[in-house]
Amino acid sequence: MFRRHTAHRGMGFSLFGKLFGVFRLFLSLVILSVLVLGIYQAIRSFSGIDPLSANPQSIFNNILQSEDAYTLVKNILTANPQDSINKAKKILSNDNLAQSSSNKTSGSPLTFSFGVVSDSHNDNGNLDKALKQAKGSGAKFVIGLGDYTDVGSISDLRDAKLQFDTFGLPYYVIPGDHDLWEAREKKLPPTTNYKEVFGSDYSSFAYDKVRFILLDNADNYLGVDEVQMKWVEDELIRAKEGDSKLTFIMTAIPLYHPSSDHVMGKLDGKLKNQAEHLMSLFKENNVDAVFSGDTHFFSSYIEPKNNIPMIVSGAVTSTRNPQSPRFIMVDIFEDGRYNVRDIEIRDK
Repeated sequence: MFRRHTAHRGMGFSLFGKLFGVFRLFLSLVILSVLVLGIYQAIRSFSGIDPLSANPQSIFNNILQSEDAYTLVKNILTANPQDSINKAKKILSNDNLAQSSSNKTSGSPLTFSFGVVSDSHNDNGNLDKALKQAKGSGAKFVIGLGDYTDVGSISDLRDAKLQFDTFGLPYYVIPGDHDLWEAREKKLPPTTNYKEVFGSDYSSFAYDKVRFILLDNADNYLGVDEVQMKWVEDELIRAKEGDSKLTFIMTAIPLYHPSSDHVMGKLDGKLKNQAEHLMSLFKENNVDAVFSGDTHFFSSYIEPKNNIPMIVSGAVTSTRNPQSPRFIMVDIFEDGRYNVRDIEIRDK
């Protein structure tokens, strides 16, 4: 009887162990689901990009090839959420989630390179690093696509301008929507603070037969006014009728994005019509590419209606950024081709 009783107890412990194992597996799956959902929502919140509508094969292949994938899974199963999120961000940073490539490689000699920075949001340390890194990579100048501050105060704008003034290269900038906030709150024209610090909110210039048109579309409520729209039309005609081998448009906010709601017209649907009008103007006047910021996520894709390449710069800031801090380098070649490089900001 004693032996039968012992065997019964052993069977009980064995059953308990199996149930406990199933429970642990179930708990691990719950933790995994919560973390994946959290990362998904974080990316959507920070960048406006829906990872589910991005290129899944590119993401999956990148995760399989990443040395950090094993550590990520291990952290999830050991319920270490912060390390899991950090590893996931690193993996995502190695993949640009490009919907389709607008880059044009060339065997022709390099003519010049320039840098594009965006969305530093008071992270002037990273802005300084990005500017100096662009200079060290051979940039002839740098273009800023806005959101150098969080709320657009005079002091914050001046702090950002100091970084541009002291890194040692020419620069050309436009405001982002965050750079207009304080002026609007004070019932002033939204660009008041920005213009006091940086000057004009839109401009154009040419460098070695490449025409750059910097358009201010940062105001989510007013869009582009009639004066600037007429100026844009004139600049496009000037570029088309001139000897420019390339024409680039620079905007703070994307006019179109295949998977992000951070686009012109996100707060006022009427501005979507304005964005579509601008895109049609760009097509009529042979614009080669449109560069934008604001999404905090690098992407490159083709606008389908007008077949225009669009490139969105990742963010310089280290906060509210699903990728690691980054900027863009653009190489221009003698044959009129160009190449866009997504560059991660180095610590040194």
